Amino acid sequence: MLLKTHSLAALAILLATPAFAQDAAMKVDLLGSITLPTGLVIAGEEFGGISGLDYDARSGLFYAISDDRSQLAPARYYEIGLKIDAKGLSAVDVIRRVTLRDLAGNAFPNNGIDPESIRFNPATRTILWSSEGDTSGRPGIYEARLDGTMLRSFAVPDYYAPNADGTVGVYGNLAFESLALSTDGKTLYAATENALAQDGAKATLEAGSPSRVIAFDLASGQPTAEYLYETNPIAIAPTATTGDIFNDNGVSEFLTLEDGRFLVVERSFASGVGNQINFFAASLEGATDINGQEKAATDAVALTKELAFTLAEGDFGLDIDNIESVTFGPEVDGKKTLVVASDNNFNPIGQFTQFIVLTIE
Repeated sequence: MLLKTHSLAALAILLATPAFAQDAAMKVDLLGSITLPTGLVIAGEEFGGISGLDYDARSGLFYAISDDRSQLAPARYYEIGLKIDAKGLSAVDVIRRVTLRDLAGNAFPNNGIDPESIRFNPATRTILWSSEGDTSGRPGIYEARLDGTMLRSFAVPDYYAPNADGTVGVYGNLAFESLALSTDGKTLYAATENALAQDGAKATLEAGSPSRVIAFDLASGQPTAEYLYETNPIAIAPTATTGDIFNDNGVSEFLTLEDGRFLVVERSFASGVGNQINFFAASLEGATDINGQEKAATDAVALTKELAFTLAEGDFGLDIDNIESVTFGPEVDGKKTLVVASDNNFNPIGQFTQFIVLTIE
């Protein structure tokens, strides 16, 4: 289904780029941002739920996956153009929406899949995408053509699937939020948002959670290594006194850096306060490989990590929403760009779709 290109430049929020105090060596400045309202309808379908984003340098397009579980429209990803130059981010063009399909070629039924992350493989010009769960609650990782046709599923170990009493497998809505492709294009990494139940508890204000990072051989789709990544505790306590009172912290996305480390996004939220997004540089060096262990060994060494920078409410004059996507974008004036996007959860009360372009040094 081909959509008419929609220019949304009128919704741009182009800001200056003030110096930003960093907690580590990564220097980050704002190039620009655009906020799209919840409820935006394009070609008869609501746009939103952007939970993963990746950049195709050859075409200049971005691939953005929606986490709509085929409730508002069939599970899908979008081909998007972002107009990024030295003046900032001036437009979002939704060029095409593509229906994701199962191995039989069918669109997924209502609540039949929960798309979360997307990566583009330039070597094969295919997409790799993850789901937090199907109708059985089992998380999955898939490869598809750019027309959405599924080519294969990856061999996710059985102990990632939740059992009936919740003592084994991923916690609900805390599974494969993240995918990263290795710099040599041979390995696909996936990370759970929080621990497997058998490895530990969800993040709290007092303690983090041992998320799993699993490596797959891209050629065979088989797991080759597994590691633990310890999230931070929840950053802030909720201040809301009415409505749904909630707070959390977890890995919402990660990206491979040129030196082989990961740039890990930890999104922390508290009702009444908002979002704090911490970006960590994390390394596999010295981490214990727990491949095949249903329950991680108690002495397993997790990835090391260092805070690179933080995006919190009010930074750069922005209202930071639910950041769940990160990718490198085009270079601008010799500087690398980092593009992040938020998932509005299709929630019209206080949430929105947000694209933020940062320059990094």
